[in-house]
Amino acid sequence: MPVNVTRVSITTPEVADLIVISEREIVLNSIKPGSTDAIIWLADNTRVHYRIQVHSPADRMQISIAVKFAEVRRDALRELGVSGFYQDGGTQVGTGLFNKGVSGGGVTPPGNRFLSILSDFGTDKLLAFLEAEESRGYARLLAEPNILAGNNETATFLAGGEVPIPIVQGTGVGGIGGGVGIEYRQFGVQLQFTGEILSDSLIKLNVTPEVSSLDFANAITISGFRIPAFLTRRITSTVDVRRDQSLIISGMFVGADNNVRAGVPFLKDIPILGYLFSSDRWQRSESELLIVVTPSIVNPHNLRAQDSIRLSPDSATPALDAMRAGARRRPPPLER
Repeated sequence: MPVNVTRVSITTPEVADLIVISEREIVLNSIKPGSTDAIIWLADNTRVHYRIQVHSPADRMQISIAVKFAEVRRDALRELGVSGFYQDGGTQVGTGLFNKGVSGGGVTPPGNRFLSILSDFGTDKLLAFLEAEESRGYARLLAEPNILAGNNETATFLAGGEVPIPIVQGTGVGGIGGGVGIEYRQFGVQLQFTGEILSDSLIKLNVTPEVSSLDFANAITISGFRIPAFLTRRITSTVDVRRDQSLIISGMFVGADNNVRAGVPFLKDIPILGYLFSSDRWQRSESELLIVVTPSIVNPHNLRAQDSIRLSPDSATPALDAMRAGARRRPPPLER
């Protein structure tokens, strides 16, 4: 201060505090976000009035999250089959690949199997073909949204649609049924998140990702309306994540097993020998939902290069092309 300080006062000490450390020096300490007034009396019979606003560094910040929804398919298909051919005089018996007999002097195994074995087991009456194959699926990306929301604000995302569900609107007069209303239920890839900036490097996230689809195999019919079921995978989590680092949510599986055995009736059920007259096909359909969330802190007054698109202004005159075309068609001036 230009002169000595005689007295100080602050209206809301819960927001900020004044500490006199010498005759002319005062330290102002902020305590929590809010507003207050500070009055300082000086030795020359004057006073100074300050309006103090205390803001958190995160008040004006925004949170941007990049989310990847991926479905990792773990389908496994295994097939093991045995085709046999027996010939004795005028009798021929064939199974599987040889169900129409064997023509020509030899047999070439088909090339569409990963493993195939053709053997006569050292006899001219029996021919067997063994085949085995295994295949697996891959992963596919369902959605990849980038969502921006303010601090402590909620943002939602939906890539899918809505299906109408009939709802009975109570009962009418005399207990007679009332009308039927429509309520829309969302399905598809959905995300809801609320972020809170705890510091310049730590973000608190409440995320609710969901992937759902219509299941008409388990649909029900009510009053002529066919209402589908929903296959839904959803998780809600609140975690602290460092900015620009990723949170991985996984482990949401959907699976079904199917085992089909085909062969010669009655013979395929014989213990041990039945495998020579049958083939097994085992298929497992399994998928895992994998979600990767990467939050970032965005300053709206100082955007990053990836958060803004620079467009060059259109400085061309709207009629410039027409003016140039008219100038080319203008006749030359007359000579005097």
